[in-house]
Amino acid sequence: MQLNYIANADVPSSSGRTLPVIDPSDGQTFDEIQRSNAADIDSAVRAARDCFEGVWHKVSAADRGRLLYKLSQKIAEHVDELALIEQRDCGKPVKQARADAVALVRYFEFYAGACDKLHGETIPYQDGYSVFTWREPHGVTGHIIPWNYPMQIFGRSVGGAWRRATCAW
Repeated sequence: MQLNYIANADVPSSSGRTLPVIDPSDGQTFDEIQRSNAADIDSAVRAARDCFEGVWHKVSAADRGRLLYKLSQKIAEHVDELALIEQRDCGKPVKQARADAVALVRYFEFYAGACDKLHGETIPYQDGYSVFTWREPHGVTGHIIPWNYPMQIFGRSVGGAWRRATCAW
C-alpha cells in the first residue's frame, strides 16, 4: 500500500481510506493508494510552505540545479523499474512506458540546467517608462497529473515548478 509522503514521512490519509490501483490489462487490483481529502492536502501544503520558508529559499539556484540533476540521475538508475510500474498502472506497451521514463529523466536534466539561467525581457512601452521581467517565486504549487501520462506530466510540471522557484532567488 502506498502512503502519502508529507514532511519527509510516509503517512496514511486522515480518513484512513484507500483506493485500489487496477491493472487495466486484467482488471485486477495490484496496489492501493491513499484516498486523501482536504485535511491531507492542507497538511501537505503546510509542510511544503514550512520547508520553503525555513530551508528551501536559502538554497542557491546553482545548488538547486545540482540537486535536481542528482534526482534525474537517480531516476535514470531506475528507468526499467519505473517503466514496468507505468506500464502496469496505465496499460501502456512496455516500449512506450520506457520512453516515458526516459523522458522523465530528460525533463529533470533540462530543468536542472535551467535553474541558474536567469533571463528576462525589457518590454517596449511608452516613452519615459521601463517595463521588465521581475522573477519571484509563486510558493507552494499543486499539480494534477492525468492517468495516461503520469511520468511525463510530472516531469514537465514539477520540474518546471522547481526551476521557477530556483530562478526567483
